[in-house]
Amino acid sequence: MREGIIGLGTESSRRTYYPELQSRITQLEEAREDLRRSEANLRTLFDNLHDAILIHDWEGRLIEVNDAMLSMYGVTRDTFRTFTLADYSASPDASQPNKVGIADQLARLRVEGYLVFEWRARRPLSPNGDFDVEVSLRRATWYDQDVVVAVVRDVSERKRLEAMLQQAQKLDALGQLAGGVAHDTNNMLGVIIGYADLLLEELPEGTKAREDLEQIRKAALHSADLNRQLLGFARKQTIQPVLVDLNEVFEATQKMLRRLIGEQHTLVWKAAKDLWLVRVDPSQMDQILTNLVLNARDALGPSGTITLEMANVTVDEAFHQVHPDADPGQFVVLRVTDTGHGMSPEVQARIFEPFFTTKALGCGTGLGLAMVYGIARQNGGFVSVYSSPGLGTTLSFYLPRHQGGDPATLSTQDLDPPRGHEKVLLVEDEQALLELGTRVLKEAGYQVVPVSNPLEALAKARDGSLQSVALLVSDLVMPGLNGIELFHQFQALQPTLRALFVSGYPSGTLDLESQPVLGRAFLQKPFTRAALLHKVREILDA
Repeated sequence: MREGIIGLGTESSRRTYYPELQSRITQLEEAREDLRRSEANLRTLFDNLHDAILIHDWEGRLIEVNDAMLSMYGVTRDTFRTFTLADYSASPDASQPNKVGIADQLARLRVEGYLVFEWRARRPLSPNGDFDVEVSLRRATWYDQDVVVAVVRDVSERKRLEAMLQQAQKLDALGQLAGGVAHDTNNMLGVIIGYADLLLEELPEGTKAREDLEQIRKAALHSADLNRQLLGFARKQTIQPVLVDLNEVFEATQKMLRRLIGEQHTLVWKAAKDLWLVRVDPSQMDQILTNLVLNARDALGPSGTITLEMANVTVDEAFHQVHPDADPGQFVVLRVTDTGHGMSPEVQARIFEPFFTTKALGCGTGLGLAMVYGIARQNGGFVSVYSSPGLGTTLSFYLPRHQGGDPATLSTQDLDPPRGHEKVLLVEDEQALLELGTRVLKEAGYQVVPVSNPLEALAKARDGSLQSVALLVSDLVMPGLNGIELFHQFQALQPTLRALFVSGYPSGTLDLESQPVLGRAFLQKPFTRAALLHKVREILDA
């Protein structure tokens, strides 16, 4: 009887217990599956973060990392633990963020609990794998272990852009300075050149005084060319293209170039026979040659050779297919070849980018070859480069052949400048230039009304004191009114008035290029007596 009762109790207990156990097992499995999914989701989130995450102990041994860390440091999930924090950090350097060591940073973390700092990281499997990062450190517990969680962000691109911005700002400031210096310097050079021209008219040929004065004039003109190069650096250059023989241009610069490269290097110059003429600003060509020769010099070792070669070339369709910038036609080419270390294809692909340079920090702006490329395109030409590591470099600068014309006509501007009889209003706030311009124009037969203030000139025009003025010759930058504003107000009173604007600033500096009145009616200071008289006559006769 007792056994039956026991049996019934056991069966009843089983009927109650097993379903409850099964339910609990199901709940446990569901909880385990939820936990697995949650861990998978967290792992996905962990691995898909943009920043690298490193979990390590206080001795610098890595415990866990995410996929971003593997990609950033160039390691795999199988190998990342074989390296310590020291392997992932660049060597301490007083000039770098790593001047404080890893141990010092961890000691600070123990006290402060959270740190953010910049660091110089290293890819342990790459010989040139250093890069800039921003690191945030925080203490945490990982599976009951006291650890450090490091969040690392690659800031190399940000730092590169910041450096470019700083460089651009510095160049912009230099450009503003260059414009101001150019204005004042060009005014004074204009006075020197103008009075030298007047004295040369009076001194007989063959005298010692005339020879000395010609040297003074030559030096002033050379200084004016240097001033234009300064404006070219500031990207505020007004170009004045003329027909030239590049053999003559480069022949004149050899002495300067040999000083630039130093006695330890050899400069070879190969002129071309019957070289075609090109139309270009000679001062731009000085910039081109200086930039190319300096780049070639920097590529040489303790000794080496730089070869400059001129040639006439015809670009055909086949060459055009390989060099899309090269339109078919006839070109004059300057080739600069060095026996230096050469360039990799990766470097060649970027050499004309502004601010790109392979030189050490502070040793180059990265604008030299960008300027070369810009000048080539501005003049209808192009640039090509051939180089190989260890085999040197040849950079070729092409300018289109000028069809027609003769450079001999250019030099005749200094002979027998044209005369006139019209009334000219000369407005110039620099007294020395006002006196010089008045004298030059009067001696050429013009009736000159000199005024040193634009507001005074406008007042004279309104009260009828300036009747029958044919031409306004005005400085562009003056107190009260600039030259363009003066002309517009004056023209409302005398619609037939024409204008010639002069300035020590180039027109682009003043943002006046959009003014249709400028056109060809602009003369860059400093200018010669002949250039002024030719331009005045050109505008009056147009």
